[in-house]
Amino acid sequence: MKKLAVALALASCSMAAYAQDAQTAPTPAHVAAAPVAVAQVAPEVAPAPAAAPAGDLETLAVMATLKGKYPATNFTNVAKSPLSGIFEITMGKNIAYTDSEGRYLMFGSLYDMQTRQDLTAPKRAAAEKVDVTKFPLADAFTRVKGDGSRKIYLFSDPDCPYCHQLETDVFANVDNVTIYTFMYPLDSLHPNARAKAESIWCMPEAGRAAGWDAMMRGQAPVAKKCDNPIERNVALGQSLGVQGTPTMFAEDGRKLPGMVPAERIEAWLKGA
Repeated sequence: MKKLAVALALASCSMAAYAQDAQTAPTPAHVAAAPVAVAQVAPEVAPAPAAAPAGDLETLAVMATLKGKYPATNFTNVAKSPLSGIFEITMGKNIAYTDSEGRYLMFGSLYDMQTRQDLTAPKRAAAEKVDVTKFPLADAFTRVKGDGSRKIYLFSDPDCPYCHQLETDVFANVDNVTIYTFMYPLDSLHPNARAKAESIWCMPEAGRAAGWDAMMRGQAPVAKKCDNPIERNVALGQSLGVQGTPTMFAEDGRKLPGMVPAERIEAWLKGA
């Protein structure tokens, strides 16, 4: 194989030691077999199954090789990449590239420099989708802007400066959304954030959103203690891979981390 040429073509990818992902593979559905009619004189010979296309045979061979070499890893898909001899592999929420022998794994993004497109990003976003219908909305407070037709599930820290900027500068220019806010204090960075989140939650339910908006403008809430979902929110965010704030999820489960401009949120809400 022309390993040096491949490495140059994948300049944005880093050769990395293989990291295992313990995701659980989907269980194939069982399909009941149809009864077979047998002729009285002699059984008919069933036609031979159609041969798989050559491309399918290649990806199947790579999948078999990977599973043989790394049996503890959950490989969920193998596909040919635009580069000859290189295959794109999906391992749970991780995307990587490998050769036909499964010896080298390259993590990162594959770019088409002619079209200026990141070819890996859409695949990675699809792999990271979550089921937002399982989010416990009772642990969030809700704000509706305009007709509220579009949904944003927001994980936000009361003391995160980027969260403040998102609220005051960006959301002011995004309309017709319902925002479900899960307060997600990052204790290691903002030691006072948890107490503020608890104080917001201890307000009357109808006043939580207004209390949050006031806090984003610099007005700290009155300190209060009560039963609250903050620890559950932290556990939920960690299970979803939320590593920083703000982090948003769309109604179709796509994730958008970080503080981004209103134009980016608008495009993201439309599926871009």
